[in-house]
Amino acid sequence: MSSRDELRDELAFLADAGHGAAKDHSATSLLDHQLVTSPLLAFSALDRHMDSFPSRGLLGTAGTDSERLYFNTNAPSSGLICGVQGSGKSHSLSCILENALLPDSRIGQLPKPLAALVCHYDEEDNNRPCEAAHLSMPSSSLAGQVALPRITVLCSPSNIVRRKQAYAALPNVEVHPLYLSEQDLTAPRMLAIMGCDNLDTMPLYMHSALMIVRSIGSDAFKYQEFRKRLDAERLNPMQRAMCKLRLELLDAFLRPGSANLKSYFSPGQMVLVDLTDPFLDGLTAAVLFDIVLGAFMQWQTNTGKMVVLDEAHKYLTNSDSARLTRSLASIIRQQRHLATRIIIATQEPTVVPPTVLDLASFVLCHRFTSPSWCQHLARHVSTGQDQWFEEVMRLETGEALLFAPASLTGVDGAGNVRLLGKDSLRVRVRPRLTGDGGTSILAIGGQRSLVPDTTVGQPPLSPAESTPASFPAVPTPITIPDMYTSWLSPSLLTPPVPEVNASDAFVGTKIERRFQPLVEALHRRHSTGHERVMRAVVGQLLNHHRTSASWLKQLVNDARGAGIVEVGTQGKSTQWMKLIVSEPFVFI
Repeated sequence: MSSRDELRDELAFLADAGHGAAKDHSATSLLDHQLVTSPLLAFSALDRHMDSFPSRGLLGTAGTDSERLYFNTNAPSSGLICGVQGSGKSHSLSCILENALLPDSRIGQLPKPLAALVCHYDEEDNNRPCEAAHLSMPSSSLAGQVALPRITVLCSPSNIVRRKQAYAALPNVEVHPLYLSEQDLTAPRMLAIMGCDNLDTMPLYMHSALMIVRSIGSDAFKYQEFRKRLDAERLNPMQRAMCKLRLELLDAFLRPGSANLKSYFSPGQMVLVDLTDPFLDGLTAAVLFDIVLGAFMQWQTNTGKMVVLDEAHKYLTNSDSARLTRSLASIIRQQRHLATRIIIATQEPTVVPPTVLDLASFVLCHRFTSPSWCQHLARHVSTGQDQWFEEVMRLETGEALLFAPASLTGVDGAGNVRLLGKDSLRVRVRPRLTGDGGTSILAIGGQRSLVPDTTVGQPPLSPAESTPASFPAVPTPITIPDMYTSWLSPSLLTPPVPEVNASDAFVGTKIERRFQPLVEALHRRHSTGHERVMRAVVGQLLNHHRTSASWLKQLVNDARGAGIVEVGTQGKSTQWMKLIVSEPFVFI
């Protein structure tokens, strides 16, 4: 064959592959792949390529024309959400979790809900649950109208009692101690929790432990066999004492016969690893998160996965040598093959290592004012705007700047999709379907949501939704149904009002957290002082918290005895209930 014939063969091959002037099915397939893997997309792009995005979730509106913006739940991606406290960061994170877990047509399409793993840590136990756990309850305006996911909380065994108290008021939440089984405890994970990552600074007795692990082998590793061999090592008293200290932390999280970590994971459900514990530091929490993350990645499912690092500045370190950082970078590099989405939420973006930032599919910046944060992000975020820092400082609560080069922002005159590229997009995040756990407690005025339901301008999702729902200007009193009145104690039907110190209105009212569902159900329907149960309060409590009438009976009786509510009767059968404590409420 002549050289000229070989050249013709090369041209024919390139033409068949879709290069040059020829565009065939192969080229179309490449374009389709670019479309379906876009992390976010505007409605105009979705409308043009609807079949390419069978699973997507409404994130909010973007641009001056308030075009709908969607999170592509069908494709793996990775993102960073940052901003100061009160800017709407946790609200945005919860909206993304809703998109991944709630199959609700009001926020998009989700044929196959994802499985979610959320990591949360706080060294100060203030008896508050992680905000992500509020996905277990609907928004105050949507009680009984949202299909809620089941949430499993895994917490430190040494703090299990207080964490159960923190989550007691949330429905659909189960709290379990985080115990590792031998199936979860591979040799590398055991060495990590013992602090053996750095070979250069490893003491001699840990080298002995490492040699034992290597002799046993990772595949056949048995913890009891390891302890038996380690006890047989010739260590001096000081070395043995230090080795014992290393093993005590491991023993605290290891219990024979415990459920395998993989048994907690399920599509459409969330596993929340809450390591809030005054006896755990951030480095230890990061190691434990890495162990659970490894088990989550080994778990096999035919749906996608989502990993969320909540309040990452409390345990993530800006070091490529940290074990959790290496795991995150490895997962992000293989996210297409692992069907995994990773979201990192932090108040301080400087803790996010450059390796992770460089690999991120998108960055969602809520309001902040730190120049060092801006400089850190500017080194890793593609932007053509010099004034974007000033724009970030001026963002309103619930607004964010989106940096996502591969996102689809619309179509041109020829019908081709446009990429965001090095530009940024101003986004206003939508309201939530689920409860808001990030309300601000004010000295006067009670609790205020960061993104109230009525403040986010959002185009209708369909023509049928173009007519806004009507709400009465004045709450309409209703009677308690007969099925709920039979268990009211006679003492509850008398209307004595306990005295309330006038100064309480200014310093706040401390209320046991178990009364929070009842107080909030009454308060969001009317102001203190109204004498009738507002619409659907009783039904809301039963449906919202999926509990029994006996539980509600006991709750009302206890609340009346504590001077929180008053229950009385008008006429023969009309019962009423009212809140008799003053704002602001502080639940303890």
